[in-house]
Amino acid sequence: MNKFGKILLFGLLSFLLGAFAGAVVWLVLTIMSAGIDLLWDFIPQKLGLENTLFYNVAVCLAGGLLIGLWQKKHGVLPDDMEQVMGRIKKEGSYPYDRLPVIAVSALLPLIFGGALGPEAGLSGLIAGLCCFIGDRLKYKGHEVAALAESGIAATLGVIFNAPLFGIIGNVEPDSRKEKYGEKLASKKDRIFLYIMGVAGGMLAMSGLGRLSGTGMGLPRFDMHHGYGWQQWKWFILLLAAGIFFGFLYLCINKATSLISAHLLSHRIASCLIAGIAVAIMGYFLPLTMFSGEHEMGEMMDAWQSCSVVLLLFTAIGKLLLVNICINFGWKGGSIFPIIFAGLCLGYAAAAVTGMDGSFAVAVTIAALYAYISRKPLMVVAVLLLCFPLTYLLPMLLAAFAASKMPVPKALMPKE
Repeated sequence: MNKFGKILLFGLLSFLLGAFAGAVVWLVLTIMSAGIDLLWDFIPQKLGLENTLFYNVAVCLAGGLLIGLWQKKHGVLPDDMEQVMGRIKKEGSYPYDRLPVIAVSALLPLIFGGALGPEAGLSGLIAGLCCFIGDRLKYKGHEVAALAESGIAATLGVIFNAPLFGIIGNVEPDSRKEKYGEKLASKKDRIFLYIMGVAGGMLAMSGLGRLSGTGMGLPRFDMHHGYGWQQWKWFILLLAAGIFFGFLYLCINKATSLISAHLLSHRIASCLIAGIAVAIMGYFLPLTMFSGEHEMGEMMDAWQSCSVVLLLFTAIGKLLLVNICINFGWKGGSIFPIIFAGLCLGYAAAAVTGMDGSFAVAVTIAALYAYISRKPLMVVAVLLLCFPLTYLLPMLLAAFAASKMPVPKALMPKE
């Protein structure tokens, strides 16, 4: 078979694997949602313990104990998305001998209230499944890697309901040193595979969502917003605020990493500490718990009734809690929490200045997320599913400007 035919064949296989990935993501998110409803709505209502510190502490300590015991037996899982992608690019595969363990490891922190997104566990789960299928079909290492990458692209597109996010997230380099392999396909051909994977994933997720009446993804801002000089005159201030909070996130990450390093051999104690932090923070600032996707919709409706102090404390609390969770053993993703923190920061700025809230949020999220991720195109790709197209210019400017701002070497994540 010539190269063109092989790429078409892999495109079809990427579409089918993407659809399979979409179905797996839907199943995991449905289990997660059911667990959260049971643990945080049904049981406390039956016991008359809604919104009590006692119930928060009891549940989060139980979660910390379960996670700690699970990690003592199976290791610290799941890997974050960068670790999954890095391993695929370096080794050409991702292990699939413990997929049920990865699934449970991903679900436990999410169900027990961790300030985490689902993308970390799901990317490892889907990558492992794609590599398993590729090996069964007796493909070579670089071919399996291409399938796994297209599966992850589908997963990201499905989780965030943002097709471009999955594609650009895989294509945009993680660093200047990153190279694209040419063994199976060029960069352009890989984009085709990612598009096919995302198309399959979105189709499966949409169909299952319609059947079940459930959905996932960030809420969308409507078209009624301000865009003129009254908004643009605050752009530099908003950009600086987003960058500062991105810097704050990295400082918190560094501090919590250093502290948690002393507890690496004490998994139960480490996870219990994270559980206490989730419980206490969640009691005083309830919107700091969970991923932030559902809470984002709540904040969009209620921000004008919140004080500036509450909005800022919620943003800082979210950045603090996601780092405590990840570094102390409640492993998960950080994208949803970072976006939610940027939302609260933007609304705080709008409350102070009297400007349009949507414009403020678009700029602060783009700046905060891009400063941390260093991937401006990926940031804009996911935010386009939240904001009207008229906000493309301020988001692009904020994302590119923030991504070019230097990060102190001591705060740079290890590659």
